[in-house]
Amino acid sequence: MTALVIMSSTQFFLNIEEIMMNMQKMNVKKAQQGFTLIELMIVVAIIGILASIAIPSYRDYVEKAKASKALAGLSQEKSSLVEAYSLANAADADALLVAIDYTAEGITATLTPTADSDGVITWECTTTASVNAQPKGCSVGGSGS
Repeated sequence: MTALVIMSSTQFFLNIEEIMMNMQKMNVKKAQQGFTLIELMIVVAIIGILASIAIPSYRDYVEKAKASKALAGLSQEKSSLVEAYSLANAADADALLVAIDYTAEGITATLTPTADSDGVITWECTTTASVNAQPKGCSVGGSGS
């Protein structure tokens, strides 16, 4: 048989308030505990691993941006050289094919033109950036001509 307990509504709400206060006290005690030393050490280790991967990648990215900036700085000079070459007569044209270089933020890019018998100019690109930071189509070279 089940016993039926009859409570007034005020008694019921007083019991609920008491239960809620006890739960809040338990939560306050848990919130004040903080992190354990091993948890903090794990977080520091994870941050260290991420930093050891991210920092070298970031440095390569920055150097590659500088090398691309140096290469972009050559575009106007390259266009001028091609225009002068196409307008020059055959005897003077080969004298116009000189290497051009541009330095941006410590990185030097050099473009060296060569022309075939049909007058088509091909460009060899070299920069002073590290191997990992070379723009496409460029190789590691000296500081220019």
